[in-house]
Amino acid sequence: MEQEKTFEEQLEAVENKIKDSQENLGDVEVRDAMLEKASLQQKYNKYEDAIKTYIDTLPKSIGIGKKMDVHFLILQIYLKQRNLEKFKEHLNQQQILLDQGGDWERKNRLKVYEGIYCLMIRDITKACKLFLDSVATFNSSEIISYNEIVSYTVLTSMICLDRQSLKKKVHQNPEVVGVLRENQVLKSFLESFLQCDYKTLFQKFAIVNENLSHDQYLSIHRKYLIREYRVVFYSQFLESYKTVTLNNMAKAFGVTVQFIDRELSELISSRRINCKIDKVAGIIESSRADDRNQLYNNLIKQGDYLLNRVQKLSRLTDL
Repeated sequence: MEQEKTFEEQLEAVENKIKDSQENLGDVEVRDAMLEKASLQQKYNKYEDAIKTYIDTLPKSIGIGKKMDVHFLILQIYLKQRNLEKFKEHLNQQQILLDQGGDWERKNRLKVYEGIYCLMIRDITKACKLFLDSVATFNSSEIISYNEIVSYTVLTSMICLDRQSLKKKVHQNPEVVGVLRENQVLKSFLESFLQCDYKTLFQKFAIVNENLSHDQYLSIHRKYLIREYRVVFYSQFLESYKTVTLNNMAKAFGVTVQFIDRELSELISSRRINCKIDKVAGIIESSRADDRNQLYNNLIKQGDYLLNRVQKLSRLTDL
């Protein structure tokens, strides 16, 4: 059995190939040989050398698509290194190339890369939008699996989308439905939320919390995400009531009264939930905003402002 060549031996061979291509062939062959060299360097974790070689191929990459393909290879390295500054820099270069005439396939690939970047910087809303757009046209398996993209779509959508949009864009999405058959925890997490089955929701929430702590992109944001989920869950429950007892809410979520009291107090003090607790009576009073009253008050304020302007103009005219 022939022994595998060392990195140095393979590098020497590919450099000879580059030299031969430069002397006897054209730019296409030279570029292919240089990409082979960069791939070899990347395989052996010579990342800085690989990036330099990839960049050297750009002048020989004819066409926007070929240039974008090289930037995708560079992005993969920066993603592995978690170099967010350089990752963002090449994302911007990709967007410039795309605006100059990139195709739909590469546009869809770029959405996945940008979505992952948004996860890493905790821009959950933008990540949600990008992943929703990517689910039906996914073609970025070189950096993430399809099942993972669907999981991130569900997890971000439950925070960012209203109930109706969540049901339509996620729960009834055929691509999402297909993947969730293989992920019963996430399926139950989503469905129990939509069905207002809060006891099951909290049971699955505990598992999701544990999974987030091991997630390569979301683990550093776990505490933030858990807090946002709590706001969404409690707000949805309280929307159905003008008043509700602490005991009834605790039973609905399958937790103790002391737990609910502590959770709500924290979120009320940080102004994340609009309600107040009457601890003597053991009652939660919701302070839901009335859209019609809010609109009426805004119209009154705008009307007063307009009248003041008219009066000032009238005085100036009299002068």
